[in-house]
Amino acid sequence: MRDRLLKESARLFMKHGYERTTMRNIAKATGIKLGSITYYFQSKEDILYATMSAVIEAGEQKARAALALSDDAPSRLKALIEVELDSFLNATGAIVLKEWRSLQKGRRSQLIKHQQAYENIWSDVLAECHARGYVRAKPEIARRVLRGAFAWPESWNGGEGQIPIEGLAEEIMKLIMHD
Repeated sequence: MRDRLLKESARLFMKHGYERTTMRNIAKATGIKLGSITYYFQSKEDILYATMSAVIEAGEQKARAALALSDDAPSRLKALIEVELDSFLNATGAIVLKEWRSLQKGRRSQLIKHQQAYENIWSDVLAECHARGYVRAKPEIARRVLRGAFAWPESWNGGEGQIPIEGLAEEIMKLIMHD
């Protein structure tokens, strides 16, 4: 039931935004009585925080699994790009960025610590690619540019001209890889 609450809440937050999503909306979407929701979460912000934590954990797990299947630096980088694009285009990864300011400062700090393991994966792969001459930009700059590009892919990869994730990853690799 908790997982259903998080999944439906994330969908509603993505569709309507945190401010416009009410506890009643969540109860209706999940089929769980409003009073029963408070058994799991005391407030809407608790739900948002738990949702964001779940998104971060899922991203880290998917990144580690993708890296386990990759055998060289470029393929590891492409795998990370695909994981992140999938999170933003097909899952609820954008909720972490779009609703960040809806959390109290203390909770934002907790999420930053939680997200550090995921960012360390990116840092390691980008550092390896940079050291081997595949990526010219400094790893920290490359990550910031990529994170910014991934923040809103639905706005630049939607409609009829939508490119599949694998194709997008290839195009992004062309942009950042050094020949």
